[in-house]
Amino acid sequence: MHEVISVKVVPLKELFSDVYEFRLPYFQRAYAWQTAEIGRLLSDITQAMRASDGKRGYFLGKLMVAKKQGQPETALVDGHQRVMSLTLLFAVLRDLESNPALQIRLNDFVRGNSVRLKPQDAMALSCERFVQTPGATAVEPEDDLDLLSETERNVIENRNYLRTELSGADYPPEVRHALVTYLSERCCVIVASVEDDEEAWSFLRTEEETRVDFSKSDRAKFSLIAIVPPGERAACQKVWESCEALLGAADMHALLGHLRTLKRRRSSGKPIEIDLAEGYKFNSPGAGLSFLENQFKPAAERLAMLRKSSEGRDGRPLPAVSERLKWIDPQLWVPAALLWFERNQDPDETLLFFRKLERLIWMMKIAGFDPTKQSNRILQLLGEIDRTVSPAKMRELEITNALRDAAASNLRSPTFDAKHYSGRVLRRVSLSLGQDPGPIERTTLTIEHVLPRGFAPKSGWRTHFPSARSVRDYSHRLGNLTLLSPEDNQRADTIDWADKRPIFARSQYVLSQKLAEAESWTPARILERTEELIALLFKDWDIKV
Repeated sequence: MHEVISVKVVPLKELFSDVYEFRLPYFQRAYAWQTAEIGRLLSDITQAMRASDGKRGYFLGKLMVAKKQGQPETALVDGHQRVMSLTLLFAVLRDLESNPALQIRLNDFVRGNSVRLKPQDAMALSCERFVQTPGATAVEPEDDLDLLSETERNVIENRNYLRTELSGADYPPEVRHALVTYLSERCCVIVASVEDDEEAWSFLRTEEETRVDFSKSDRAKFSLIAIVPPGERAACQKVWESCEALLGAADMHALLGHLRTLKRRRSSGKPIEIDLAEGYKFNSPGAGLSFLENQFKPAAERLAMLRKSSEGRDGRPLPAVSERLKWIDPQLWVPAALLWFERNQDPDETLLFFRKLERLIWMMKIAGFDPTKQSNRILQLLGEIDRTVSPAKMRELEITNALRDAAASNLRSPTFDAKHYSGRVLRRVSLSLGQDPGPIERTTLTIEHVLPRGFAPKSGWRTHFPSARSVRDYSHRLGNLTLLSPEDNQRADTIDWADKRPIFARSQYVLSQKLAEAESWTPARILERTEELIALLFKDWDIKV
């Protein structure tokens, strides 16, 4: 076997060097990472660097490649997401660097004689223009973002996220320089290498086909129940199945993670079931069953109550607030909600707590906080709940000026419609106007660009938007977006404002009805409406613009 496959630990300074020239084979899937994944990558690496003062290494997983010995050509069979994401990270660091020598060093991670990573043909030009060429990470696409593929949008959004983070206060030049050294010297991957693509694909296919496909919930169930004494397993399984009937598999596994958070009060890299087994001493008689009956089941019942979105439509305020939390993130806020219910039953205090919690979660998401910062904020909030601080005095529920300004900046972005939460923000703004239009779905509810992203040369839109640049500068902004039924969206299409206006006036959606009050549609009106919608949202959350 040692002659068929070789395995070795490779530091990033070698992985992104002339030793490897990566290309993507035909069966490799598209780049699918989004800002949550790229944010976690940056945060985890930075956290590891700071925790050890850059002295301990950081493992970035395993790659499978097809590569002949002594030759640089390398088919990247498994590991595309990480290699592309690291390429984005090095490219952004390069373009933020002012030291010419360090710029050259960083550029060498992205390209040598040629680019280090050759994507599939459909992505090659975009990667060259917006990532791989020096200075490219500061270049915005000139084309309509909707004309880009999902992969291209992921690359651009992740690149922009990294640029925003790495140019912020947490990453002054000296920290970025330390990060470059840490990435180069201390970060590594395990590279499993075979001779050719088909051989590598065969290994990968065999591994996937012979692996038992359990859900995360199933794995946790089997692992935990296997630890308890045999005589208690049937009772444990009964409790587990009753909870799963309430929540479903995805929420079951998530709830285990929330209870681990409540137990440990810190992040953990261990599998959830190991942490729970150790923390609750599952191998002791009665301990596992006690956990399931006295902690897991009550928590499952509380979470099931919060998930019943239908209750939010009958006038009871708390389920309505929890439903809005679910729109923007289904899990982040749950540990705080569960702990609150354990410690406080006052209905007025509870409603105030959830309203402030909703505001916090939405603002962190809109501001683009990385997942680790969001999780740490919730961990700090748990401490305030422990200390029975009133929600009115909880510092972790307050919106700082920095958080407000970061969120407002993203809401004012000229490419707002490309953000993954754009549709949910429109829904939340509409709710501030008194109407929940429901989720954005192609068959029932769509986003309409009032100023079309493209129109005929002699269109009336040319009066106020005479160039492609002017259209690009305004068409993707929050103030240019509204909600329409699919049928009305098709009717509106690229017709002039005078013809669109009656469609908006007749719309069933209040966001479009209000829009029709404008006499004309100009750049100034788009900017003005952007500020109006931000003010509306912030007023609902009691935030000063």
